[in-house]
Amino acid sequence: MKRINLIENFRLKYKNLIHPDLIYLGLLQTPNEVFLEKIMDFEPELIIQHNLESVIDKDLEPFLPFIKASLFNPLVDINDNATRFLLHMDPLSIAMNYRGVFSEEATEQLLNYI
Repeated sequence: MKRINLIENFRLKYKNLIHPDLIYLGLLQTPNEVFLEKIMDFEPELIIQHNLESVIDKDLEPFLPFIKASLFNPLVDINDNATRFLLHMDPLSIAMNYRGVFSEEATEQLLNYI
């Protein structure tokens, strides 16, 4: 099992859009799964995990009937999965699927683009 902290990279990328109570954002990778983890300041003893297996790699989508086409693969290095998260996950998808990563105002603005 490996963990990688992404909060500083995420703050650099999204600056003031980050939820003010978010104190940790990272990936947990086991031999079989990859999770997005977050910890909020108001409940620092609780790690909230989201399994990333349902996030589809758009390049592999045509092969979905034949292979597992997840963007996050537990068989690759955790640093590769972290790079995929930072580069390939758009803010709208993050806001829609992982509540509490962006501030309420930022989430509202992102959802208005739909």
